Parts: sequence; C-alpha cells; structure tokens
Amino acid sequence: MEYWAHVAQVPQDGDATYLEGMYPGAAFNVGVADVALAPGERIVAAAGALCWRNNSGGSGRAVLRVGSAELATANFTPGPAYDTVFVFTLKSPATGKPWTKAEVDAVLLGAVVYSGSGLRATQAGLHVLLHTPPVVPIQPKERPMNFKALEPLTATGSDQAIDVPRGATLVIHPLAASVEVRHITGGTAKVTIPADSMVMLGPSYGQTVYLRATAGTVIELGLT
Repeated sequence: MEYWAHVAQVPQDGDATYLEGMYPGAAFNVGVADVALAPGERIVAAAGALCWRNNSGGSGRAVLRVGSAELATANFTPGPAYDTVFVFTLKSPATGKPWTKAEVDAVLLGAVVYSGSGLRATQAGLHVLLHTPPVVPIQPKERPMNFKALEPLTATGSDQAIDVPRGATLVIHPLAASVEVRHITGGTAKVTIPADSMVMLGPSYGQTVYLRATAGTVIELGLT
C-alpha cells in the first residue's frame, strides 16, 4: 500500500517548484493520507520515501517522524538527478513497538540539511506493509446426516440375520420386548437390548449379526 504526496506541487509541475533546504539545520516535513485498513489487517512495517536531488553542494538525511521521535538515514550527498531514498522500520520510532494505525496516520516525512544548501524535494511517500489474514471458508461443524432407516423386523422367536455393510453402524430399537444380539446363529447372546431402548452397534467389519426376540416383537432398524 503506497501513499504519495506531491510537495510544493500544486499543480504538479516537475522541477519548477519544490521544497528546498537552503542552510544547515533547515528541515521540511510532509504529511500523507491516512492508512486504510480492512478488517483483520495489521501493519507489519512502514517505509518513508523521499524523492530529492542536490542542486548545489548540500548534504543531509531523509527523516521519518512520529511526533517528536524520528528515524533517519545517515547524512549523505544526493546526486544532481532526482532519486528516491527510503527510511524503513518494522517498529514505530515513537514507541519502539509495532506500528499502530494512529502512529502511521501521524507520520511526517521530510529531510534535514546537514551541510551546504540546495537539497530539493518534489515528492514524499509512505509505503505501508500489511498482513492480511487468509480467508478460511467456514466448515459445518457436523457432517450431513447419513442415517438410513431399514424395514422394521418382526421377530419370529428365532435368530434372524441382519447383514451390516462394512463401516456402517447398526441402530436397533425393539418396541415391546427385549432383543438379544448374537454374532453366530444359535450362539450365546452378546448383548441384550431392553424394550424401547435404542442401541448403536458398529462400525461393522462387514459381518452378519443375529437378533432374537419374542415372536411378534417389532424391532426398528437403521444404518448410519
């Protein structure tokens, strides 16, 4: 995200008008537009940028300011052609901590003459590096229901086979009397389900189970 301001440029006219430091200690500062943040975005770093040149024999430094605190380049002598110099920082010079929006909005960019004169600037800008969190689609907390009701079984008083597909869970609900569950026909009951109780057995390895209840007992069945 970049914010640029043409300084001493209303209208923009190239090098016809400019800000210029004419003596050692002379300084100028420029404010830029407030930063716009989307929900969840945070500021990672900021880089002040100054487009300037040397019209004489001056030297100086580019400066990024927040209030009375500043961060600057070393003093140097720019060339005769306009060039951009940057002041980059991960933290606010005002606090030494990560940038806040209010601090970025308060940034002033400029320069200070160190020696000589003739340092001219026509643009000052602020590059704001943002972290935008990834958009993660919301997943449903529950999977779609995969329950399948089977035809009710009417007990005959003997073992009755129920084939349970591999990976499925068998739901058993005897209505009027208890039901015994066996793993082989004629074997010992492994589970006895009381009347009007619902039990889920599984997941299955693809086996057959055998149900026995008093003749006439209706047993509701399902798979999930």
